[in-house]
Amino acid sequence: MRSQIRRISILISISLCWMTSTCLAQNSMSQAMQDLQVLSGEQMQGREIGSPGSALARNYILKRIAELGLKPCTTAYIQEFKASRPSPSPEGKNIIACQFADDKAAKYLVISAHYDHLGMNYNKIYFGADDNASGVAGVLAIAQNLKDKAIKHHMVYAFFDGEEQGLQGAHAFVKQSWIPRKDISANLNFDMIARGDKNELFVSGTYHNPELKTILQDLNGTQGIRVLFDHDKPDQGNDDWTPQSDHYAFFQAGIPHLYFGVEDHADYHKATDKFEKVNPQFFDGAITILQKAVQLVDQQFVRKN
Repeated sequence: MRSQIRRISILISISLCWMTSTCLAQNSMSQAMQDLQVLSGEQMQGREIGSPGSALARNYILKRIAELGLKPCTTAYIQEFKASRPSPSPEGKNIIACQFADDKAAKYLVISAHYDHLGMNYNKIYFGADDNASGVAGVLAIAQNLKDKAIKHHMVYAFFDGEEQGLQGAHAFVKQSWIPRKDISANLNFDMIARGDKNELFVSGTYHNPELKTILQDLNGTQGIRVLFDHDKPDQGNDDWTPQSDHYAFFQAGIPHLYFGVEDHADYHKATDKFEKVNPQFFDGAITILQKAVQLVDQQFVRKN
C-alpha cells in the first residue's frame, strides 16, 4: 500500500508541477488550499461516484492520509457499499481513517466530508471546488492540526462517497457495526466551507443540541468571519439544513451533529464551481474556525444519551 501511495504521490506531483510557476504558486498557498486545488482540478472530472475521477481523488486522499500518519480504523481504509442509484459503478467507496486517543475506552468523534460530486454532463466538468473539495480539505486540515495533540476522543476521519446521490456513503457508515452508535459522541460534517461571499460561516445543529452552541459561541469573529448558528429549525422548510448533507444519517440515528457550511451561491451545482472562485483569506479563516471547533468539542462535549 505504501509503495503504491508513493507512486501516486509522484504522479500527482508531476501532473501539478509541470511548470515551475505552478509549483511556486502552490508553495505560497496553505496546505488546505493546495488540497482544494488538486481535488477540484480538471483531472478529477467532477469526482462522480464510481468514475475514474473518483478513483483519482480517492488515491490523492489516501496519499495525504499516509503523509499524516493516520491508521485504518479496522483492517483497511476503504469501506465499500453498494450504490442504490445509477452510477458509473455499482459500488461506492468511503475512506475511513483514525487517530486513537490514549484512553482506549474513549468515545468517538466523526469528522466528515463527502469527496464525490456531479462528474461530467454534456462535456462539462462539474469541478465541485466548494462542493465539496473544500470540506475534504477541511477534514485533512483537522487531522494535520491534531496530529501531535492529546485528544480525549478517538478521531474518525470519514471521507464519504455518494453524497450527491442520496447521502449513500454516510448511511452505509452509520449502518456498519464496528462502532456502536452509543459510542459516537458527535458528527462534525463539513460541506461547502470555501465560498464566504458574505464573510459568513454557518453552524447548523445546535438547535437540537444547545450545549454545543454554548461550547462554540466564542468562535464568532475568528479571523474576522461571522459565525452564525442557524439553518437547523424544523419550521424553516428548505432553510433547515438538517436533512441536506451527510450529518443527516447521524441525526436519524440519534447522534448529535454539527454541520459547517456557507449558504448557496451562484455557482452551486454548476460547472462554474471552480477553484478560482475561492477567496483564500476566507477559506483559511474557515479552516481556523473548524480547527478550534473540533478541539473545543473534543475537550468539552459529553454526550448525554
